[in-house]
Amino acid sequence: MNPLQGIRVLDLSRLLPGPYCTMLLADLGAEVIKIETPGLGDYLRIIPPYVRDATGADVSALFQLLNRNKQSVALNFRNKRGKEVLLRLAKNADVIIETFRPGAADRWGIGYEQIRAVNPRIVYCSLSGYGQRGPYRDRAGHDLNYIALAGLLATNGVVGGPPIPPGAQIADLSGAMLATIAILAALAGRAQSGEGQYLDVALFDGALSWAGTLIGGTHAAGGKLARGRMQLNGGMACYNVYETRDGKYLTIAAIEPHLWAAFCKAVGRDDLVARAQEYAAVSEVAAIIQTRTLDEWLEVSKTIDACIEPVRDFSETLNNPHARARGLIAEIGGIKQIGSVFTFAETAPTSAPQQGQHTRQVLQEIGMNAAEIDELEKADVIKSVGA
Repeated sequence: MNPLQGIRVLDLSRLLPGPYCTMLLADLGAEVIKIETPGLGDYLRIIPPYVRDATGADVSALFQLLNRNKQSVALNFRNKRGKEVLLRLAKNADVIIETFRPGAADRWGIGYEQIRAVNPRIVYCSLSGYGQRGPYRDRAGHDLNYIALAGLLATNGVVGGPPIPPGAQIADLSGAMLATIAILAALAGRAQSGEGQYLDVALFDGALSWAGTLIGGTHAAGGKLARGRMQLNGGMACYNVYETRDGKYLTIAAIEPHLWAAFCKAVGRDDLVARAQEYAAVSEVAAIIQTRTLDEWLEVSKTIDACIEPVRDFSETLNNPHARARGLIAEIGGIKQIGSVFTFAETAPTSAPQQGQHTRQVLQEIGMNAAEIDELEKADVIKSVGA
């Protein structure tokens, strides 16, 4: 089953957020056509580390990871003739996603109103840093800026230390997921109304949405957040990260009273049962965890149900038996990676495309003949593989 089979997406985005959104749509069965400017194309293509692809070329691992199951058309849509080609492509599209600065697509003649004029059913998603309206709309920004303004960065770190950038791009990925949800909702709405829709999605909004529970809890408590001292970022003994005797790390997330009681009983410290949420008890639990190696604690965890798991690195994650049993680990284009998380969809994975790999095929599908395509190639409006 491919839930989005028959849905065509024109992806004008680059780098992480937009391509992650369209990767999710492709995993669900949508036909995603990546529109790239001839030459550099998606900037992610040149970002290391590099891996060897099926053709023997060195390619960006990040590009490969984010652009599986997609086609590539190299088209200069800022050129007048290129814009005309894009508008022809848009006539048969269901979704367009772009990640340019607010107003840029309109200036190039490929904004929502211009596309809607040729295809009233289009779902057009503008995914930007701060959105299409508001005093920050024209600011440049990246993930670290968005989570800083949303308040998330201030919560990340240890007591007395500075804010620490998280390993994952929270705003980029949460914003991309918001865009995916919005697109799916707009497609569902279109199925009833017959009309497309314009979607204004911001990465800042994604970060702010995720910060909602923290902001609400802090406000309700009537105080300022304390980095490393909040309930779920280091402030409770029952929910924390602890170092083992061999220098490795163990997580305990025994929030429920009966789970915490099971841990305390297992280590012979019933006196800690009533101190689950005390920050002062963190050091006492840390001293207990220091008495055994990680493997020894994992043996203990087999005897109790207390939400105890080891901190693993990515090399271990890719060999995790549970992830493998669920079919979440894949090797596509010679790269081991997290595959589609939509276990109900049956999209066969394909590796990321070369730039312009599908230019001729896609343009032929909209009625252009070989002579027209050759002429556009000579004029540097398009680029195709092997030309």
